[in-house]
Amino acid sequence: MRNRKKFYQLFLYALAVCSFVLLGAGFTMAVDALIRPSKSNITGQLAVQTDAPPATDSMLLGLGDSLTRGIGDSNGQGYFGLVKQKLHAKHNRLSAINLSVSGQTSTQLAEQVKKTRTKRLIQQARWVVMTIGGNDLFRSTDRLQQLNPKQIEQARIRYERNLRAILSDVKDANPHTTVFLFGLYNPFGDVNIQGANEHVLKWNESITQIAQSFNGVVVIPTFDLFQLSPGQYLYRDHFHPNGDGYQRMADRLLQIISDQPGEGKNSQ
Repeated sequence: MRNRKKFYQLFLYALAVCSFVLLGAGFTMAVDALIRPSKSNITGQLAVQTDAPPATDSMLLGLGDSLTRGIGDSNGQGYFGLVKQKLHAKHNRLSAINLSVSGQTSTQLAEQVKKTRTKRLIQQARWVVMTIGGNDLFRSTDRLQQLNPKQIEQARIRYERNLRAILSDVKDANPHTTVFLFGLYNPFGDVNIQGANEHVLKWNESITQIAQSFNGVVVIPTFDLFQLSPGQYLYRDHFHPNGDGYQRMADRLLQIISDQPGEGKNSQ
């Protein structure tokens, strides 16, 4: 009887340990999937969202990286979801499709916009919203704590070439769509990484200059939104915005959209 009781206690202890290990492993996998989504997940998202867009009077199309995907927002909305909600209140037949991919670089986006399905959606889009460039910039250097100016400059030149190609393909597919391109911000403003602000500002100059060479491409600045108090508006990974940060981005974008004919406060 005593041996049976001891065996039962050991069994419960082993079961508890296994449960804890499995829970920890599941959490680790969830975080890893959030930061580095698998190719199969990405493919599945794109297939669902691009096969059969519903009949619509207006379409909002999202392109780019994890910022348009909304990573860091505990509500899963991101700026794209917040803008979609606001526009849907005015446009009953609004369609919103988000083709952004976490971790995407400008090289990958340049390839994506050439795909037949993506082009088909661009042709239907009234608005195209886009975040791209953060991964190009901050992955271009060996160490974030000590930025390599030569590597960053080489990446900027490559980014400029890709951005021109992206915007050219989008406008060729739909000359009438308005493209809203978010600028870059420095997520490490309170860490004091030497030269980070200067590099981000230089990349933003490139974004502005390239955008100005296209009709209907509007740059939405974000540098100032996170400049003075980055910790208040960034997710705990210290890279992506949190819910409040995305709200600031959405508010700024909606303010610009409202300047378009037929989109003002007094328009119905």
